[in-house]
Amino acid sequence: MNKTKDWIKLENGKKFNNSLNPSYYETIDLNIAFEQGDQWRGIETNGLPTPVLNFIKRAIQMFVASITSSKISLQYTPLTYREGTEDESEIANKEAKDLVTAEVANIFEKVKMDNRIRDAIKDGAITGDYAGHWYFDTTRKPYGGTLGDAEGEICFELVDGSNVYFGNPNNPSTDTRVQPYIQVTGRAMVEHLKREAEFHKQNAEEVTSDSDTYYVAGDNGKIEIKGDDFGKASYVITYTYDHKTQTIKASKSTETAIIYENEETGLTYYPISWGNWEKQKNCYHGNSLCSGIIPNQILINRMLFLIVLHQMNNAFQKPIYNAEKITEWTNDVGSAIAVQGLESGEKVRDFAAYLQAGDISAAIVRVFEMTIQYTKEVLGINDAMSGNINPETASGRSIAITVQQSNIPLDNPKSNLYEWMEDNGKIIMDMIATYYGTRKIVVDGALVEYDFSQLKNMWLNTKCDVGPSTYWSEIAQVEMLDNLLSMRDPLFDLITYLEALPESYQNKELIKTLKEKQKELDDMQKLKKPDYEQMAQFVESLPKEVQIQLEELRNSDPQAYETQIMEMMGGMENGTPMPEM
Repeated sequence: MNKTKDWIKLENGKKFNNSLNPSYYETIDLNIAFEQGDQWRGIETNGLPTPVLNFIKRAIQMFVASITSSKISLQYTPLTYREGTEDESEIANKEAKDLVTAEVANIFEKVKMDNRIRDAIKDGAITGDYAGHWYFDTTRKPYGGTLGDAEGEICFELVDGSNVYFGNPNNPSTDTRVQPYIQVTGRAMVEHLKREAEFHKQNAEEVTSDSDTYYVAGDNGKIEIKGDDFGKASYVITYTYDHKTQTIKASKSTETAIIYENEETGLTYYPISWGNWEKQKNCYHGNSLCSGIIPNQILINRMLFLIVLHQMNNAFQKPIYNAEKITEWTNDVGSAIAVQGLESGEKVRDFAAYLQAGDISAAIVRVFEMTIQYTKEVLGINDAMSGNINPETASGRSIAITVQQSNIPLDNPKSNLYEWMEDNGKIIMDMIATYYGTRKIVVDGALVEYDFSQLKNMWLNTKCDVGPSTYWSEIAQVEMLDNLLSMRDPLFDLITYLEALPESYQNKELIKTLKEKQKELDDMQKLKKPDYEQMAQFVESLPKEVQIQLEELRNSDPQAYETQIMEMMGGMENGTPMPEM
């Protein structure tokens, strides 16, 4: 059967990847295996130990955690807007900006974008590439259909770099002015592909199962269930830019069957976001962290193998004996060893002894440790990144500065990630403007209706907003609050301190208890506080001679004067006789 035209394009893309030195597919399979700990693949060991000190996985884990420790969100800003303006177009731009920012946050929450970012960065560190594929699913209803007649949801899937093929593979940009087309491949159940072909009025019988798994990333992706009644088939989605309509057309096919062809999407951007760990000149594939340190990983494993092998071979002393006196030697516990022809005065130690095993050279151990240390230093893995800083002996400010400096080697992967996120934001806004029409969305817990087709005539700048690293910023914040509390400023009491702590440090029950105690103390102080106007009226009601005595007391001891009057007033309220002066 004849191959579809999109499949021929796909094969040309595969030829390009295979022509790279080494082959792109072999490189990513090797990198994935090494990250997973399969680091002796293809080597016959004949039962010898195969130790693995997998610092590749540890390095990737730390780098991914460091890069994703900051909260990432997208902000949209209109091209022009002045606060307090009465210009209708600028007010419309401001409203559109607020609604798009809110809806993108809703979509990110739905697709769990924080976790997808971690997965993407891990893919980039291992294979060099990561990609996102956005599509509009018309069969879904937002929030389970609770928004009325609104139909269709924007969906996202993370795609392996080996599943994306550029029409211009010498440029990593997804701009329509650079790429004539972009292809996304995958494997799906044959029955699903047949139903999709029938929906688009294509010949579903031409869709057949295959075992084309060579180009799937990783060893596990090449293993599928055998002997079931379903089967899988490889497919390719081709997005092509139509210069006449200035929109994206989409086609989907298998090797020999068309599922749909030249479907109008209405989009102005390719729905593919592409990112690299580190960009590679004149190639859309990036350099990975893993590829650069595999030789060091192999060297460390080999040296560890030699150390272990030496210890195995020399862990026990070797016996040396006179075969004329001892015909057979055994190391079995409790077994007797026969001695023959023992002459007078001879002792066993004269013809049987143990040979002392040689110690391992200190040089190989030193080289082993130096290789690990220098590899860590070249990668930028220091105590700050690995968490070996004691917050009790280092200030929050110094910790934050140290961590910030330790992240300098990761600036390029971070910048590439932020660019990838902004590309995602542009794609989402394009889809919202194309597919939403007039619909309700959730903004700050309320439903707001808006005609999103207006966005086609607007320009909103997309910016990646990166928050501070949560853990280290919390330490610095706590240190600052500790310093304020130690100053004993009456405006900054214990309750204010506790409420200002980061949420993870707060004890809600303690704050509530302290507030209740503070209220009781305030109430008691109010009861004890003298009412001078009432005291004056009380003194005027007293006999003249008592007033004179109180005046003398006031002049000599004002505090005693107030106490005396309060006691007299309290006594009269209780019905007791007025105390004598």
